[in-house]
Amino acid sequence: MSQILMARPVTNVVPELIEFCDRCGAAAKLGVLLAAGGELTFCGHHGNRYAEHLLTIARQVTVESGYAWRGMPAVFDDLD
Repeated sequence: MSQILMARPVTNVVPELIEFCDRCGAAAKLGVLLAAGGELTFCGHHGNRYAEHLLTIARQVTVESGYAWRGMPAVFDDLD
């Protein structure tokens, strides 16, 4: 069996997101640019629910400041 190494998506922290969750319509805490094209936004609940999968399909992730996303690289944990 062979292993495939995937790079983590670029992660940006912004003061505020103005979009709404594509899944439930709540205020967005996470925006995702997909490697295959397209864009999704998620509330805190759905962002964490799908974190592992999003890391495999995202090219770029934008996280609202103060939101504790499960997929956040450790380097950003102390930025608040």
